Amino acid sequence: MKHSVIYSLFALALATPMAQAAKESATPKDPALVNHERILYWLEKRGEIKANASESEKELAVKQYLGNSLSIRPKQPALVVNSLKQKRQSVIKGVTTEQKTINNKTVKVLAVLIDFPDLAHDDNQLSSDDTDMFYSSYPVSHYQNLMFSPSGFTGPSGQNLESGYNFYQDESGGTFYFEGTTYGWVTADNNAAHYGENDVDTENDKNVTALVKEAVTKAVQEHGINLADYDLEDPYDLDGDGNIAEADGLIDHVMIYHSSVGEEAGGGVLGDDAIWSHRFFVDGQQGGYPIPGTSKNLFGYTIQPIDAATGVVVHEFGHDLGLPDEYDIDGSEEGSPVGIWSVMASGSWVGSPAGTKPTGFSPYARSFLQATYGGNWIDELAVNLDELMGASQDVDLVEASDHSGTYNQIRVDLPAPLLDFMPPYTGSYQYYSGKGDMKSNSMSFTVDLPTTGTLELSMKAHWDIEVDWDYLLVKANGNALAGNHTKVTNSEHPSVTNFITGTSLDVAGAEGTEGWVNLIFDVTAYAGQSVTFSLNYETDQSVGGYGFVADDIAVKQSSATIYTDGAETDNAVTMDGFSRASDKAPGLPQNYWIQLRSHNGRDAGFDNTFNSPGVLVWFSNENYSDNKVGDTEDGHPGYGFTGVVDADQNIIMDGSNPGSTLTQIRDAAFSIYNQKSTSSDNHLSANPVFYDSNDYSSPEQPASGLVLPEHGFKMEVIELASNSSTATVKLSVAPLELTAGFEYQRNFREVSFINQTAGGTPDYTYEWDFGDGSAISSEQSPVHTYATSGSYTVTLTVTDQDSTVTQTEKEVTIAEELSVDFNETISNASIDLQAVIAGGVEDYTVEWDFGDGNQGTGGSVNHSYGLTGTYTISMTVTSDDNQQAQTSKQVSIVAPLNVNFTSNRNNLTVAFSSTATGGDGSYTYEWDFGDGSSSTAKEPSHDYSEAGTYDVTFKATDGAGVEKEITKSVTVTSPPSSGGGGGSINWLLLMLLGLVLYRRR
Repeated sequence: MKHSVIYSLFALALATPMAQAAKESATPKDPALVNHERILYWLEKRGEIKANASESEKELAVKQYLGNSLSIRPKQPALVVNSLKQKRQSVIKGVTTEQKTINNKTVKVLAVLIDFPDLAHDDNQLSSDDTDMFYSSYPVSHYQNLMFSPSGFTGPSGQNLESGYNFYQDESGGTFYFEGTTYGWVTADNNAAHYGENDVDTENDKNVTALVKEAVTKAVQEHGINLADYDLEDPYDLDGDGNIAEADGLIDHVMIYHSSVGEEAGGGVLGDDAIWSHRFFVDGQQGGYPIPGTSKNLFGYTIQPIDAATGVVVHEFGHDLGLPDEYDIDGSEEGSPVGIWSVMASGSWVGSPAGTKPTGFSPYARSFLQATYGGNWIDELAVNLDELMGASQDVDLVEASDHSGTYNQIRVDLPAPLLDFMPPYTGSYQYYSGKGDMKSNSMSFTVDLPTTGTLELSMKAHWDIEVDWDYLLVKANGNALAGNHTKVTNSEHPSVTNFITGTSLDVAGAEGTEGWVNLIFDVTAYAGQSVTFSLNYETDQSVGGYGFVADDIAVKQSSATIYTDGAETDNAVTMDGFSRASDKAPGLPQNYWIQLRSHNGRDAGFDNTFNSPGVLVWFSNENYSDNKVGDTEDGHPGYGFTGVVDADQNIIMDGSNPGSTLTQIRDAAFSIYNQKSTSSDNHLSANPVFYDSNDYSSPEQPASGLVLPEHGFKMEVIELASNSSTATVKLSVAPLELTAGFEYQRNFREVSFINQTAGGTPDYTYEWDFGDGSAISSEQSPVHTYATSGSYTVTLTVTDQDSTVTQTEKEVTIAEELSVDFNETISNASIDLQAVIAGGVEDYTVEWDFGDGNQGTGGSVNHSYGLTGTYTISMTVTSDDNQQAQTSKQVSIVAPLNVNFTSNRNNLTVAFSSTATGGDGSYTYEWDFGDGSSSTAKEPSHDYSEAGTYDVTFKATDGAGVEKEITKSVTVTSPPSSGGGGGSINWLLLMLLGLVLYRRR
């Protein structure tokens, strides 16, 4: 069985219609919707596992059903990527006052029901045990009420259950109207398995997009739908006028329901041929599928099963609104530290029946929706960590489901982290694009170009960029420049040209382990202009390398340099997303969100779970674009783009093993009250204080924890209503102990110091004593040049605002000047080389040029030459303190001359082919064919006069007069006689003629 759990937000976008159709036919699977209980039920009912199977056998069966190929994640169409980049920047930067409005937002959804010739909606082969959402019939009115009824819908037992409309009204504080009309049932052209069968390559459903096209086309034809009623928005601003409240030719929102149980819940009678619920796009690269007989295109859609509950509906529509999954999209066994705390993870299954009381959105999702659609999703207090230094704040919170005007979440912005990075090409700094998904980063600088001469922009660079999906442009006044390593055609973005992508390590001649390459752009066409040069880095929503690095940027007029920038000076360029990096690079934003979760209102579904109410602390980290916390090649346990901090770090066991993350974080809330009791958890004490210096990483099961930065941030619950409807929390920063620290980089006698002071109360003052009697420096990260070699004690003294003083020191050794030589041992054409190095700092990089077009590396090397001659061997040594020295020698090589020949015989004719190697490479040839004949050709042909065996001698002589010969025996034969065969045939003909004449008598 082949099931791939995939990030449901994204769709494939390919270069040609044929390729697009091939890849789009396999659609994604949303891991957040997996229902292990129902999968096991259907495996037993279909007889694929015995009812009395052991727990381990059941677990294995579910794993096999879900499959192991979880790495294929479809790409989003480019126009969707570009739109979401802007929207998600609003979340990173925080919701502004202008975005906090009470303007209403109404969406109009086109919903279509479709069944199959072999699985009709009114003959669906379901019984009451098969699904919590079993009805004797599934009329159109059921789905209309499930989605859009303000008064809810009727449940399987006649109870009133909340609709999708109710959910979005609750979450938006009454400002988001989820409306639409349902049409159906229509019947597909093919049986159900045709659409849900798994693709051999991607392990996803093969033909769902075809089903969606059929569903909408048939509904329009059978019901006379006016599609203009469902095209009210231009969310991607296709016409570029800034107005998104206008028609754009694409149907805004399409929801499809099919007549089977979803594959994510066992697949019903279809098993893994059922359709997995998801969000996707139809003909994404072509801008959608034209609905026949209309002027509208079908583009985005969601698809759900016949027994969908509210949770599936609102989760998938959350993707339609632009929200990512908060689940582990690789489907790890443990799951991400979000669990049922958010509907964009497992919260879509909360309620009784399952999925009928889904939990609310995470603070990340709410902030996105507020920033994108306005309304009343959040009442947020934004606090910068610096504001809490020495000044704690008490904040009153109401439960997350309360939108009455009091704060229902707090955002605490943290300093961006400093991450380890690759060293610059020269000096101490370089320019870095930053990494991550959905990025649109740039840097720019302006140069007045002269009117004459050849003009050239150059830079040292290395990069690792997802091929074609992501790219970097070097522009002059907004125009992409063609360079020596740019590509012209982009298979994924046809309008993009003259771009850099892939990895620089693949470029011939790239230097070092990073793959430094010299980029050159001819800018003579801009002579006499004031030119703004820019580097623009664009990424999509998944995959991707570390990005692009540039150093030693220069503009030259012929051989004269008129502009240079090695990134050593701050503010030399304008940066938006780019940064100056040393061997450390600034990371992306991080923040905490604090919200109060109760068992009231939207969170009433928690009553049927073991989750305890209280104050949740969420950690969001833009340095990660997903919550893949499994122990896989690209998993990152303890890290993700958003997750819940578990207040209780005691592991909850499930038998002899730790329970899933969903179980571990049931007690994640901070509270002054003890937790809800459960038989599997004996640690029920209240945890009222969050302190970032504590360990919340869940060392026994890292996928369930979060690794947090230490800033001294503390959140304490000081008041909490008994029903968790209100709380007061104290926010503070307990200064970490002031520590002075530094690293350094040597460039021979020039040393760049990198300050690593932390803790205490910023701002700091610095005193650097370089240990050589020179003046004290007060710079944060100075550069100092020593006059002579030697060992020096460097002392850094730091004083913070509270007059706390700390000091640290290190020994810095300045080596003697680097000098190099090498010894050589020659044996015929082979040479052994041994580097002799003095001065500098180990480790040394030794590079050889053997003078014959070949290179080598290492302190001791061997090389074999092909020809006799005099060669200049060059050795270049780079020491760890960035000194470089070179030396060269001429060596005389005598390469032995070797000869051989082969022959190809055809009766008495022989074609000879010779080879000569070694010597000086300049050869003359002599042949003695053994019959008194000879030749001076390299590859002669010779005709012998009679059959026999001949001793053939071949001799080659090089330009220095060195000779080498070889003799071989060659046997030739005469051609076969033609007389015998013809005579036999003639005698046969005469005999046949005689028989004919005899019979005629």
